[in-house]
Amino acid sequence: MLDKKKILLIIGILTSLLIFISGESYAAGKKKIILIDPAHGGKEQGIKLNKDVSEKDITLAVALSIKQMLARENNLEIYLTRDSDKTVDMEDRKDSINKVNPDFFLSLHVNGGFGKEASGFEIYYPEFSDDAVKGKKAAKDNKSQLKNKCRNDSLRMAKVIQDNMNILFPRKNRGLRKADLPVTDDILIPAVSVEMGFATNPEDKKKLLSVDTQAEISKAIAKSIKSFYR
Repeated sequence: MLDKKKILLIIGILTSLLIFISGESYAAGKKKIILIDPAHGGKEQGIKLNKDVSEKDITLAVALSIKQMLARENNLEIYLTRDSDKTVDMEDRKDSINKVNPDFFLSLHVNGGFGKEASGFEIYYPEFSDDAVKGKKAAKDNKSQLKNKCRNDSLRMAKVIQDNMNILFPRKNRGLRKADLPVTDDILIPAVSVEMGFATNPEDKKKLLSVDTQAEISKAIAKSIKSFYR
């Protein structure tokens, strides 16, 4: 027959085990939060594609479509920095990041310039500055690890999106590029910025104005997010 001390020890072990299992289940079931940032909005039109449509319209349409496509994914929760045609300044976008605390930040843009010949899509990922880790409460080594993880996750997501966009736009891939992303320049978070095509290129502009192409771009990016967090 077990004495009282052994019984208490067994109860303690079982309780610890249950707490551990419960914690693991919670971590496994926790939703990944994605914050999508449709560039411009309101009085900030971005580059104009024609007299009626600007960059702000394309980025919002694609962002809303991505959110709708991912709405039924049980492991994902999608937020937007804007869900209508309204002006959102840089500080408001940063406030959204700090408020939502997303696992990933996705910025959507339309490219322009470099003459009519420049075409295709580009994907940027951040080279995190030292300012991005200043506010993090962690040891120096941990900050370095966190910075590397954010950089690696950003690059991995960029590659996944690139692969899916390549299917949509064969031979139109302008590559992955490292750059400072203004919205996240002082925030340590995995992020990518997708330039969906050139408004200054006739072929790209025609595609960007097409509702069908906008849907295909949305599908490619939504597929990338789903596979990344599968």
